[in-house]
Amino acid sequence: RQAKQELIDSLRAAEARTRAVESEMERAEELRATAPADSAPVETVAHILRSLARGEKRSHVFETRANSKGTTTDGGFTVPESFGGRIIEKMLTVGPLLNPAIVNRITTSDLRDIPFPIENARAHGTATAEAATYAIVTPTFTEKTLKAYKYGTLVVASEELLASEDVNLTEFFARNMGVGVGTAVNNILTTGTGTVQPEGIVAGSSAVTGGTGVSGAPTYASLIDLVHAVDSMYASSPSAGFQMRRSTLGAVRKIVDTTGQPIFVPSPVAGLPSTILGYNVYENPDIPASAANAISVYFGDWSYFYVRQAGGVEVKVSNEAYFTSDQVAFKVRTWVDSFVGQTEAIKWFKGGTA
Repeated sequence: RQAKQELIDSLRAAEARTRAVESEMERAEELRATAPADSAPVETVAHILRSLARGEKRSHVFETRANSKGTTTDGGFTVPESFGGRIIEKMLTVGPLLNPAIVNRITTSDLRDIPFPIENARAHGTATAEAATYAIVTPTFTEKTLKAYKYGTLVVASEELLASEDVNLTEFFARNMGVGVGTAVNNILTTGTGTVQPEGIVAGSSAVTGGTGVSGAPTYASLIDLVHAVDSMYASSPSAGFQMRRSTLGAVRKIVDTTGQPIFVPSPVAGLPSTILGYNVYENPDIPASAANAISVYFGDWSYFYVRQAGGVEVKVSNEAYFTSDQVAFKVRTWVDSFVGQTEAIKWFKGGTA
């Protein structure tokens, strides 16, 4: 009798476990039925990079908007963080001309030309006598076009590095790709001629007569002249400021005004720009150092410097290029263009002789 009761209890327990499993299966089926049709598996940036290295993916386009989500062009994996935004952050460390907080940066998903009307002559009013005919004043325009010029770099990593789970691949590639592409892009946005390349700040801005100084270095008087050479409409803009390379900034920091006070004021908050004569100052390593006949300081309204970044940041991989050395090559590229909207909005100082 006891054995019979034990058998009954065992069967009842088995029946209870079966009902529990069936209940879980029904719940799982309900969840699958109610899940969004377009839901996709989540894949980290590191997984995407390793998939590229293993040849499981041939290319990937990362969006450039920080803290956003995008999808691949070849399979529908949701990107949990914007790796493209991380690359852009690293690009900003090598120059200011892709920083939307400084310049007027436009991002587009495609590479089509974008035409911009540029005002040559403004409409203006005139005094008009009683019953007299108003003078007709018609503003005139020219046009500039933002194109998409390609710039990129090649980052090579060993197979051992890619296989290691201890290495932060996202940070490694963001740093190397960002610095590589950022160096090329900031240089051309600074020095570009506008002919089959972006129009840089050198080509698009206008000159102011440079004062004399030791080795062409700016003086207190020459910086005052530079600021007042820019129309007050631009100089009073929140985007108005200086740009110069670090060595020139070092020389300017030693300049004092007529009361003996330094004209350079360091930022009291980390991450915010310091000021010269009350205006923000930004370091740009691609502006020449101060010297005789060298253009070493820029001042103006940087919202009139238009920069286009098109097509996001594309990463492609090759397992064959460095086959003999067990390395994998990652190619990163982006497309940019730029121009100065009004030449009088930004002016530069050119050092004179001693």
